[in-house]
Amino acid sequence: MKSAKIHSTTLKHKISIVGICSGCIVMGLVFTMVNTAIPSIQNSLKTSIHAMQWMMIAFGMINCAFLVTSGRIADIFGRKKIFLLGLSSSGTGMLLAGFCSGGPGLILSMSLAGLGNAILLPVSQAMLVSEFPEIRRKHAIAIWATAVASAMAIGPLIGGIILEKLGWQWVFWANIPIVLISFALVYFFSRESRNQDDPPHIDYKGMLYIAAALASFVLITTEFSRLPWVTIFLLLIVLFISAYLLRRNGKTHPSPILLQELVQNLTFLFASIASACLIFYLWALFFVLPIYLQKVHHFSPLETGLLMLGITVPVALFSPLIGKLYSPKNAWIFIAVGFFLLMLSSILQTFFTASSAIPFILITILLFGLGYSLTCSPTTIAAISVVSTQKAGIASGTFVTFQEIGGTLGLALIISLIQVYPSLLLGINRGALGLLIISAMGCFCGLALRKTTITR
Repeated sequence: MKSAKIHSTTLKHKISIVGICSGCIVMGLVFTMVNTAIPSIQNSLKTSIHAMQWMMIAFGMINCAFLVTSGRIADIFGRKKIFLLGLSSSGTGMLLAGFCSGGPGLILSMSLAGLGNAILLPVSQAMLVSEFPEIRRKHAIAIWATAVASAMAIGPLIGGIILEKLGWQWVFWANIPIVLISFALVYFFSRESRNQDDPPHIDYKGMLYIAAALASFVLITTEFSRLPWVTIFLLLIVLFISAYLLRRNGKTHPSPILLQELVQNLTFLFASIASACLIFYLWALFFVLPIYLQKVHHFSPLETGLLMLGITVPVALFSPLIGKLYSPKNAWIFIAVGFFLLMLSSILQTFFTASSAIPFILITILLFGLGYSLTCSPTTIAAISVVSTQKAGIASGTFVTFQEIGGTLGLALIISLIQVYPSLLLGINRGALGLLIISAMGCFCGLALRKTTITR
């Protein structure tokens, strides 16, 4: 009888992890598939790149505002309950997106998807940590990471096939069955858990300040040529006041959205900025590359998906191998080399033409994929290694907030830069110079980590 009970519990845990990971697979698929579909959506709806830019910016901004707070809310009200809420938000966003006939509807739909993503990312990890015994947690987290990486790896190809056979609406709708499966498995097989140790403080003010600061900056960047100077001036005031209040709030709130002692730690700061530079590059490239391949080079969506595997497949293949080689002390080497490869990729992108050879394009893409593989996990380990186990959760949330801010700014700055130029190809070439600067900044942070690591 006891043996049967143990077997039943083990089976229940396995089904639970399938449910949790299924929900997180949607995060990887949405990002890669939707970006691959942007040119097709734009052509079908006769809308502008500007509207498509705001569709993805809305996704990123909601992420930034709710990422840390959703984790705290889940700690207080129940992780399973909030996870299911996140799935519902993502599923609703995907369902509505397929019925949209213009930019405003897509922006609203991706905002709902962004809210779901902001919930699923931290809460899924917390559920795994709380549900599984310590001896099996590392294995559970590894399965989670593999599931997300694999989804991102195959996302461009699946997106290309769907666009060829079914139409852009199914890029969104194809995720809904996965959401429903995840909802059912988590509802019936996952157990509820809460954080019983820490006081139930939620940094609502910090969430508001970071949203106001980011929204102001993004509006200034993306709408500079469309807004009157008085509005720009007012937005600058909002930006500086919000940044000041966010900093002051970090000193007074018991559980701030951005913990001051982390931001003031040079190792954590340099690693977080490096990661923000990486995600800046990732979000911008995933938006721009399909547009270049389909609108300038006139590749089909399927051919575009196949070429973009050059980014995602190296990440899925090499990340586990790299994970065995780096440590907090040598992470700076991987980060610096990774960003150097990104710099090379940026330089090659400045030479893109309407007739660039496929091997040339593929080499450019592979350089980014390899650079991303070398940089992604080492930035995380360098940042999280400076905090105690008790503060690992809030450190992880702060670190990911840096990432999401970087991604949102990447979309705002690089896509706005591209639209300044009369020729799309010329804009893409000039945008690559912006990515080169960001890569150099990331490389500098990697080299700076060597000194902070030695100091510690």
